[in-house]
Amino acid sequence: MKIIKIKFIQALLVVFFSFFKAQETIFPDNFSLQSPKYEVKVYSKSNLNVYYQVKFSNNINIPESKKETLCILQLDNNYSKFSDYKSIQQDSIFEKFSHQERIGGKEINQLLKVKEIWTNIVFKNKLTDSLIIQDKAKDRYQYEEKLPVFKWIMSGEKKIILGYECKQAKTQYRGREYTAWYTDKIPINNGPYVFGGLPGLILEIEDNKKHFHFEAIAVNQKPNDIYVRNDKSIYKVTRDKFRTVLQSYHDNPGFFHGKAYNTDGSQMSVKSNPIPYNPIELE
Repeated sequence: MKIIKIKFIQALLVVFFSFFKAQETIFPDNFSLQSPKYEVKVYSKSNLNVYYQVKFSNNINIPESKKETLCILQLDNNYSKFSDYKSIQQDSIFEKFSHQERIGGKEINQLLKVKEIWTNIVFKNKLTDSLIIQDKAKDRYQYEEKLPVFKWIMSGEKKIILGYECKQAKTQYRGREYTAWYTDKIPINNGPYVFGGLPGLILEIEDNKKHFHFEAIAVNQKPNDIYVRNDKSIYKVTRDKFRTVLQSYHDNPGFFHGKAYNTDGSQMSVKSNPIPYNPIELE
């Protein structure tokens, strides 16, 4: 593997994505920020890319309200990466701007137009039988664990997806029940998110409450870098710790937006309304 050092505008993401997430923000051309560095670890190049339409409900109070995005599963013989396609577009822009000492309002506005919707990144390493998961509360966190072992129940049902005959299989994973459609015409033991363990590529999978739905809509064989961000700003924690942070963030997001102080200099307790959410992993 190789290490590529490029500049990453961490300050921009921390400030602007946290505070102006729900509204359009335009910055003047004379505004500028220095671009701090970050590292990208490149493991391989993909020999197959599968594009999935992802629809999911992240608000448990309004499960019928869905977000929608395009994700990509990049595959080679030993590694794979599943992420929002916009996160790759973001990184491409970061690399372009990394050769500048500072970035101005024009560059910042360009970055703000590309926002990932599915924030979870799953990197699978078959050589070590492990996962690297990166996700966000306010900041980006990373944890590692073993590849899950799924107990699939096969059925005789079939359907066609992207011209491939697919077979049905069902499983449970961390509090949800799933129905998957896989094709043995592409004999790859993999699928979107953490899913895999079938005698063929999973082209569609959905939980029984219809909160999370992944469906393949295109494939190609264009070689792309399979990489994982490795900048120093990423908090490397355990899965339990990340789940605690994520719950705390949604219970009181104001606490994560910085410290406030009383007139006497004492720290003020920052309270804000909770944000309802609906994690894909309930357990």
